[in-house]
Amino acid sequence: MSRLARLGRYGWDPIHTAGKVLWDALVHFFNDNSLTIAGHIAYTTLFAIFPFLIFLTTLGGFLGQGEAAARFIQYVMEGLPPEVAETLQPSIEEITGQPRTGLMTISIVVTLWVASSGLEALRTALNEAYNAEQAPAIWWARLQSLALTILFAVGIILAMVAIVAGPFIWAVLEWILIVPSFYGWLYSVSRYIFGIIILYIVIAGLYFILPNRSLRKREVLPGALIAVVLWIGSASLFSLYLANLGRYSVTYGSLGGIVITLLFFYLSACIFIFGAEINAALRRHEVARRAAAIAKKTDLPKSQARLAEPAAHG
Repeated sequence: MSRLARLGRYGWDPIHTAGKVLWDALVHFFNDNSLTIAGHIAYTTLFAIFPFLIFLTTLGGFLGQGEAAARFIQYVMEGLPPEVAETLQPSIEEITGQPRTGLMTISIVVTLWVASSGLEALRTALNEAYNAEQAPAIWWARLQSLALTILFAVGIILAMVAIVAGPFIWAVLEWILIVPSFYGWLYSVSRYIFGIIILYIVIAGLYFILPNRSLRKREVLPGALIAVVLWIGSASLFSLYLANLGRYSVTYGSLGGIVITLLFFYLSACIFIFGAEINAALRRHEVARRAAAIAKKTDLPKSQARLAEPAAHG
């Protein structure tokens, strides 16, 4: 095989495939009314975020880990664009400033129900992206969302306990390994990487659990990675845009902060949906590739070969 042929086989084919998958994802992103669904997710997120924080702080107080819950909120606020954080900060301070220990009360059950609505909005988007033919029963979907909300809250508290213990662990390592003081920046970098890893795991988990379609674990990983990268880049660009070009207070007055927050949630929802569309496009590409291989071996038309392929659903 010539060098040019090897380049065409191993170099250009992956690029061509990536281009096809990206274009397929973009086409389905717009055809699936993702922009409209993203607006629903943005509103629902704003509606559900404060009830979730109330439940988180209540659960943290009940478990004796109120500091861990407060640390998580601070951790998240540091990752948001400053304008969004400034808008949410007063309400969050009011939530965290009140001690909450009554976990089994009617009010906290209602709060948990409202908080789980955000997951239901994400489920709708993922079912659309994966072309799920039949939605799950309403009661089962809501129970699953409630369980996931509780699981996320517990996982957040455990993760924040580890972060709170981070400085102590780092001090022990410095003492044992005699780490030079100027290596202290490694701890800050490790915290940032830890946050990215947690975000990636959460997004991949949502892609895997929420849609009403059976998926393999490896099928959700590429879209989750792309979503994380796009979110980090968009958050930085969003802050840069607001700092130099955005003047929402001129148009919306005192509501400018709310509009900025909703816009950021809207962009985040678009990225979340697009990551799922990438996974769905890769899935379609794999089904088509297997169908072509079966058609080549059996001399069947590709349409019949796709039906013969056991994995060729969705």
